[in-house]
Amino acid sequence: MGNPVVIFGSVWGGVLLLYSLGATSNLVPFNVLGLSLVLLNMLSMGLFYLLMVAGRPIPRISPTQALDYRQAAKTYAKILFVLWFLGTCFEIYVQRGFPLYWNWVGDGRLYTDFGIPSFHGIMNAMYLQLVTALAYLYFVRPRRLIIFMLLLLACWPVLMLGRGILLSVVVQITAVFFLMRRLNLKVTFILLFSALAAVFLFGYVGDLRQVVNPFFYLVEPAYVDFFSALPSGFLWFYVYMTSGMSNMFFNIETLQPAYSFGYSLYNLLPSAIKLWLGFDQRNDLFVFVDNNLNAATFYSGYISDFGAVGAFFLAAFVQFCCCLAYAVARKGRPWGIFAYAVAFQILIFSIFYDMFFLLPILLQFILAILFFSACRLKRLLITPAAKQLAERADSPRTY
Repeated sequence: MGNPVVIFGSVWGGVLLLYSLGATSNLVPFNVLGLSLVLLNMLSMGLFYLLMVAGRPIPRISPTQALDYRQAAKTYAKILFVLWFLGTCFEIYVQRGFPLYWNWVGDGRLYTDFGIPSFHGIMNAMYLQLVTALAYLYFVRPRRLIIFMLLLLACWPVLMLGRGILLSVVVQITAVFFLMRRLNLKVTFILLFSALAAVFLFGYVGDLRQVVNPFFYLVEPAYVDFFSALPSGFLWFYVYMTSGMSNMFFNIETLQPAYSFGYSLYNLLPSAIKLWLGFDQRNDLFVFVDNNLNAATFYSGYISDFGAVGAFFLAAFVQFCCCLAYAVARKGRPWGIFAYAVAFQILIFSIFYDMFFLLPILLQFILAILFFSACRLKRLLITPAAKQLAERADSPRTY
């Protein structure tokens, strides 16, 4: 269920279906070039999966290995928690509070004002890896304490009024679940209920910033009663999921590419450097259908740099990396699972934004690689010593 072909195909296929409903006025007609790009990348994802994953057996994990992995993941989670907690307390001290508190006291600052530039991205990366590691530990060995910790940590995005990071938490935990559990009727029901709860909470957090839903003006007359009868989160989700594709269709045939990597790799610059140099916050050349909706899918920077053909190859590179992470994750190694949870998120949010070339996301990959390197180094150092002790214990003694 969690393999990248199913995820990418389901996300883009589902959004194409929602888009075809035409429930909001910002949706432009389909065009051949845009549809061809999406369908070809669905095929490229399938090709990478066949070459790297399909037909290869999943190795068994011995009880000793399982125990070692669990102990290593515990240590990883503890280190991340300490670093994230201390760093976040420092940010709250420097910022004199957090966004929900600002909202209550009428401070006037927005949720986007919270955090020290660049440092906040590092904290977010550690936070997401921490949540992912705890999810792994729970699925390996369920404990109420872990559930309590996950629920407590899930409150942090609400305090930040950060729906994006809240969705990242849900998505990365879901990725771990798909890798470590099998679907059945009960689990399917829980997932559907959790999805509905996420939609409701997404709308609730969004409404904390507004008096009314700011996107209701977009609803076509035929769908006014439908969206009026549902919690506001459903309209938030519909608009967010479809607006990026609309902007992509609107620009792909007319945009003149820059023929550089400036837009595709723009987000690799730390935000502190962008602020210092006074760079524009835009990472594309798109003209938006509605200026209130700036989502443009993960294709926006690629199309801005190299047009539809270049966008296909850059998107295929991202797909290759995601399939590689999945190939490691399905072997049951925790660092692979943590890395694929990030790749899973990239694929889910590809309909909205390019997260692959985003520093907090890449930092999560780096943290997973550091975790692997630490485990590898420990094995190289300890295993020979353990063998020597065993040999001494088994050697004949003379008296």
